[in-house]
Amino acid sequence: MEKFLSFIQVIAPILVAVFIGVFSRKRNILSSADVRGLQQFVLKFGLPCLLFNSCFRSDIGGSSAGIVLVLLPFMLLSALWAFTLGKKKYPYHNLPMLFAGQETGTLGIPLFMILFGPENALYMGLLDIAQAVIALPTAAILSTDSGGTSVKSILRKLFASPLMLAILLGITLNLTGASAWLDAVGIGTILTQTTGFLAQPVSALMIFCAGYNFSLSKENRGPIVRICAVHLVFMAALCIITQLALSLLPGTVVLTRWSAVLYCALPASYLAPSLGKTEEEITMASGVCSLLTVICLIIFCFMAFFTA
Repeated sequence: MEKFLSFIQVIAPILVAVFIGVFSRKRNILSSADVRGLQQFVLKFGLPCLLFNSCFRSDIGGSSAGIVLVLLPFMLLSALWAFTLGKKKYPYHNLPMLFAGQETGTLGIPLFMILFGPENALYMGLLDIAQAVIALPTAAILSTDSGGTSVKSILRKLFASPLMLAILLGITLNLTGASAWLDAVGIGTILTQTTGFLAQPVSALMIFCAGYNFSLSKENRGPIVRICAVHLVFMAALCIITQLALSLLPGTVVLTRWSAVLYCALPASYLAPSLGKTEEEITMASGVCSLLTVICLIIFCFMAFFTA
């Protein structure tokens, strides 16, 4: 009974936030522009503060590097499949973006933080950085094909992004020992308390936005379901491989294992719909992301039960 109540304490806020998001859209309580504004606050201020705090304080172990080494070649293989064999069966321009990266920033980090606390957000943050090695060139290629910006421009935007800068700054201060010096002179506590205050609404806002943006059109439902099935097979294989690899690494912490499980359960990148060249491709990618989001939240419920 105690474990069940602990599970309810974790999952109830998620379900309520999703419901409020869906309700707000159906009743036009908030416009799409309002929700985009909330997302911009999270992505430019709240989430960078959260990731900085986690990187500033966390103990970065070897198991984190191990999971990155497993993740990169697998995501490369997944993206290559989508560029070659996958497009023969599903001839959508933006198909590779659905297999090149997971939605770690918008959904993965907030969900992981709900389970294990904001101080451990680094575990998902590192996976977000790692997958960018595959996801960003894929986005660059697809956007260039559709008349978008160049590879150089996209990479420049990456390293100018608040998320990347916050992670790099936090890790640098951590590994160089500067964080300990800042703590010793009293600045570290002021810094983390300030950034922690700004990061407080991140989880609620991101889950709310996920609920608000949820949609699954009747059009192209067959291809949407089949592409989701292929995506789930790829991620299930990655989950098994990472768990086996981590079992061979001495000193692997439990949180590293859970970060791998959650990463594999996440929906495909929400960037995929915007890279579509036709309305059909946009609808397909939106449906895939929406359905995978629902599946992710179901898996999250099981994770919450077992970690409660």
